[in-house]
Amino acid sequence: MNRITRPRGRTILASGIVGLVSFALLVPPGAQAAPVVADVTTAAQVADDTADDPAAAQPVAPASEEAEFAPQADTGPDEAESDGPVPLLAPESEPLVATADATGFAVVGVTWSGDADEDALVVEVRTSRDPQAPADGDTGWDAWEQVDAEPSPDGTLDGTEPVVVGDVARVQARVSGSEQVRDLKLTVVDPGTSAADDDVPAPPEGTSPGGASVAAAVTARPSISSRKAWGADERIMTWTPRQGSIRGATIHHTAGTNTYAQADVPRIIRGIYAYHAQTRGWGDIGYNFVVDKYGRVWEGRAGGVTRQTIGGHAVGYNTNATGISVLGNYETATVSNAAVSAVVRLVAWKLSLHGVPATGSTTINGRSVPRIFGHRDVSATACPGRTLYAKMGEIRRRAAAAQEKAAAQDVQGSIPDGSFVVNPGGKVALVENGRKHLAYCSVVKAYGERCGSLRKVTSAQWKGLVKSTRLQRTVQSNGRLFWIGNGKKREAFDTASLRRAKKSSPSVSLHPDALSRLSYGNPIVRPAVVVVNRSNGNHRLVINGRKHSGRVGGYLRKNTPLGGLDRGYLDRASMARLPGITKTTGVVQGKGGRSFLLTTRGLARIDGTGALRSSAKTQDWGKALKAEVPRVGRWTRVVAVRQNNSGQIYILRDGVLRPVSKARARQLNGGTMPKVHVILKVTKKQFPVGSRL
Repeated sequence: MNRITRPRGRTILASGIVGLVSFALLVPPGAQAAPVVADVTTAAQVADDTADDPAAAQPVAPASEEAEFAPQADTGPDEAESDGPVPLLAPESEPLVATADATGFAVVGVTWSGDADEDALVVEVRTSRDPQAPADGDTGWDAWEQVDAEPSPDGTLDGTEPVVVGDVARVQARVSGSEQVRDLKLTVVDPGTSAADDDVPAPPEGTSPGGASVAAAVTARPSISSRKAWGADERIMTWTPRQGSIRGATIHHTAGTNTYAQADVPRIIRGIYAYHAQTRGWGDIGYNFVVDKYGRVWEGRAGGVTRQTIGGHAVGYNTNATGISVLGNYETATVSNAAVSAVVRLVAWKLSLHGVPATGSTTINGRSVPRIFGHRDVSATACPGRTLYAKMGEIRRRAAAAQEKAAAQDVQGSIPDGSFVVNPGGKVALVENGRKHLAYCSVVKAYGERCGSLRKVTSAQWKGLVKSTRLQRTVQSNGRLFWIGNGKKREAFDTASLRRAKKSSPSVSLHPDALSRLSYGNPIVRPAVVVVNRSNGNHRLVINGRKHSGRVGGYLRKNTPLGGLDRGYLDRASMARLPGITKTTGVVQGKGGRSFLLTTRGLARIDGTGALRSSAKTQDWGKALKAEVPRVGRWTRVVAVRQNNSGQIYILRDGVLRPVSKARARQLNGGTMPKVHVILKVTKKQFPVGSRL
């Protein structure tokens, strides 16, 4: 929770760690101004409703040490030293300095008596990794970093926010500013260690520490590690849990290091807990929840994560806002995607649990604020930091989407995917994956239904479905393209196939479950393409709506122009509805008596060489496929061929391949060498081989 300041030097703490989200509660219209009667709960009455901790940390008693402040050391011969008591600070007085040893990942803070003037008071902290670093110099110390004052829950400004230091040996604090400050103390909290600290919960699957409407149902609850998991010593918890009325959420961050490992998080939370509970005298940690950069959620303040527990994180907003603290200084560091996603999951669940939408505004402490807001929105602070505050819009949108999905799924408990419904106002829609697609009765008929016999839903159920695009007859679903008609789904090879069939229209995306009740119809495939069966990967050449009975294997695709044809996929059920024709032989019989051989480079014309033998299996490819395969060579009555990977030349006559030498081929062609067409073995097999010419 950092105030906007201008740093005097480079940042000494790699990045700050703790950020706080607070949630405001929704109450019925007209009741927001009503007084809240707090529900007092003893610690013994609080049920442990957090996630199970198979390797929960043992309670660890933190240790605290205090260091007194003294005037800053002499910097010149004219400055007098004083051994007397520390005077009240005047604005023009010399800074006071305190130095103490620290253990890695200690939590430090400065406290005082009296209510400070936050505009005049300046508190700075620096650290050193050198245990011998001199207290009266700059050698071995990092630069000073300003630390914000943090009000107590009663509003008194009598201490700073907790600062989590990294792997350091010494810490030093410097205070200058307010004459009201007295009894200054630098507190260093050693959170201690536990053998179970290494058994912390794993981050949610697929996350990384790097990078960058009224809820009708409760969203999925995120995994929340209990106070036991981070080793809370309940003997120092002296605050009596009280319940408020949640209306919204606030996002915070704190000061300290970002360079912490997964196993460091439990002791970091223990340090903040001890500083808040003991040093500041709050009796417990102020935050309701803590989120780390790895995307894990931890229970903070006692009182029950499912209850409306009053926190101690934002003065004037604690009763109506739950607090989530993200470990990190996001004024300087980039908040991780994992942390943002964890906040989204947590805030969506927590707000929906209490009937509060993630979007819109509410009134707290007499002020209208967004239901999810940053600490800087209600206080003179930079919290939750530049990069985390930039994510506020995304957090609201994603949390709202999660709530809407949960609401739609709640409605879908009685309305299966793919069902048509009609609301009290007569509007018709298809229910799909929690969304409603408005439809005309003509489209409903195409899907095999009648508007007069649709399922009726209530206004509440209708509102619980997310409004989506208008239903169309062209549907995209899980990488597939369909045309819907007469209660059947006809899979299309591509949009060009739809245009050729004159069935082109705007499209709508649907979940496969919404189409599962429709049976497959004849697929729509333009000619001269290769279709792949999604189930087995078989390639089939399609001509005029018919598939070749044999596969177009890699041999043909690699060695002939067929490999250049457009290729796409169809479901097995669609492939089964395509009628079959003879497999590709490489001998093409066209209309008008023209015939061709499929060579490695294209179609070679062979009519005029005599009638083909009846043993040759020919095919009619049609104009579309012939247009896709180039013609090779000029037409001639002498057709010379050779098999791929063979040097033997043949002359095709009357459907028979007759071997010849090159000299004989030139002689037969009038003295010049005829063009020799290279054919594949599958084509050569269509002809008998005769005697040598």
